Amino acid sequence: MDLTARDYRPISDYGIIGDMHSCALIGSDASIDWCCLPDFDSESVFAALLDKNRGGRFQISPISSYKSSHEYLKDTNILKTLFETARGRTQVIDFMPSYLEGGEHVETIEIHRQVSCIEGSESIRIHFDPKLDYARSETTISISEKGCSVSDQKHVLALSTSIPLRKERVIQGEVSLSEGESVSLILAYGETEPRNPAEYSSDEKLSLTKEFWYDWVRKTYYTGRWRDQVVRSSLLLKLLVYHKTGAMIAAPTTSLPETIGGSRNWDYRFSWLRDSAFTLWAFRILGHKSDADAYFNWLMRAGYSDYGSELLLMYGINGDQGLPERELRHLEGYKGSRPVRIGNGAFDQFQLDVYGPVLDSIYFYHTHGEELTSERWKIVRDLVDFVDSNWTRPDNSIWEIRGEAKHYVYSKVMSWLALDRGVHLADEMGVPNSSTKWKQTREAVRDEILLKGWNEDKQAFVQYYGADVLDASILVMPLVKFLPANDERFVSTVKAVRKELTASSGDHLLYRYKADDGLQGKEGTFALCSFWLVDALTLSGRVNEAHRIFEKLLSHANNLGLFSEQVDEETGDLLGNFPQAFTHMVLISAAFNLSKALDSKG
Repeated sequence: MDLTARDYRPISDYGIIGDMHSCALIGSDASIDWCCLPDFDSESVFAALLDKNRGGRFQISPISSYKSSHEYLKDTNILKTLFETARGRTQVIDFMPSYLEGGEHVETIEIHRQVSCIEGSESIRIHFDPKLDYARSETTISISEKGCSVSDQKHVLALSTSIPLRKERVIQGEVSLSEGESVSLILAYGETEPRNPAEYSSDEKLSLTKEFWYDWVRKTYYTGRWRDQVVRSSLLLKLLVYHKTGAMIAAPTTSLPETIGGSRNWDYRFSWLRDSAFTLWAFRILGHKSDADAYFNWLMRAGYSDYGSELLLMYGINGDQGLPERELRHLEGYKGSRPVRIGNGAFDQFQLDVYGPVLDSIYFYHTHGEELTSERWKIVRDLVDFVDSNWTRPDNSIWEIRGEAKHYVYSKVMSWLALDRGVHLADEMGVPNSSTKWKQTREAVRDEILLKGWNEDKQAFVQYYGADVLDASILVMPLVKFLPANDERFVSTVKAVRKELTASSGDHLLYRYKADDGLQGKEGTFALCSFWLVDALTLSGRVNEAHRIFEKLLSHANNLGLFSEQVDEETGDLLGNFPQAFTHMVLISAAFNLSKALDSKG
């Protein structure tokens, strides 16, 4: 196999490893095709995922023809790739060390690749082609007997290995292994010179990392159906938390397209406030209080340097409030899908809907026994007051539509949610003046939604006031208790959404909407909308139908149990940034509610 001519692999072909600071996407051929170091949002070291020729990769494979597959070591984020050839079988164990010392998370910023022959004998080839800074800057590589050093003007790395390396167009090396023999390669960020691989204690770090993930799973409290998928989703959510601040990225990639060859390609390596309620709920309901605490503390810090100021819809993992969007024109994009973008130009849109999830998170946190301090009450007061004064403004909606701001029904429902949670918190804090005022506004919002958000001809709540198009985000109404799931208006809306937004390939895949949004090109069906449909059906008592759809949706995960943002209705291929946290959060919600409903049925 000519590694220099390797084509793009399906998005579903990838697994992810990480250490809660950064991560790497690895194909089933043991090629690291995406990795940013030292942090999730740093410049890439390998980006073949976005340009197969220029992006750079780090691949380990047999020299002879092979079949390959990969899987996670059970209950971990450690990836094993198995190669089978006519001569034998070899495996690659990939991990980034993750463990505690003295109760503190150890920061190593290392990728360990352990290669071993488990049957017969095999000649293994190394293809090491780092391209620092998204392949923009000149990458300097020097070889020594212990490996090689990699640098540009900003970053330094070292690859340590006992395998002799040579520099051709890229760094290459070969090693012959017989049954029982193994060799390690360690890529360490921040080190200027390679070391003897034994100095990295790779086997010991592998054991510690296994135990770290085993301990996480042992603490995952979930006794319902689909436990394996829920555990895998929880492992992914943990992996996407930036340990230094507690923020969770939406996905570890940028610019994976919503349709092949299209331009709807965005950077998701940031933390969205609207994910907050689902994040906290998922961690708390699964028994991970410390992670919920860390995320909640980040949430309280993220947007509140000045009380009463507008919240941004997303923040950098360190709380950055400016995420200017740029195009990397030198990269061709995944399968030619341009442009490749870094940063996200939607960061400063007015997003009225973010206040609901934030206030819902605070309310959820408070109802689970956490004290609402006077300082946090001030945050609540200012946020709810902001909604009270601004709910009549048009915005860009949950989908960050880059067109004219409108009165989106989802955003108004989230405004109602913010006011409702503020009312409950004010009552519990004994602040009747705020509660009275907010109650009046809450009822005004509700009345307006029921009047202006309803389309009599469609017999459904529509995307925005006066529209005749539908939006799957309306499916959250019963989840936030705006309307009960069996309310005839909501039941009718579900029927209309399924009629107009269901993909032709099956009744389990939904588009988020079908309307002009100011952007060119198509997009795939949205996995999270389909999981919202499962919740809507479950809560309305249509449990058998919800069960059937849920099982179909699970079939769209890759073989490792990972979902991206979207699914191509024609091919079933995964689309969009991968793996996506929000999809897995809503999957957990759907599994939890459906499993509970099935148990109640007996």
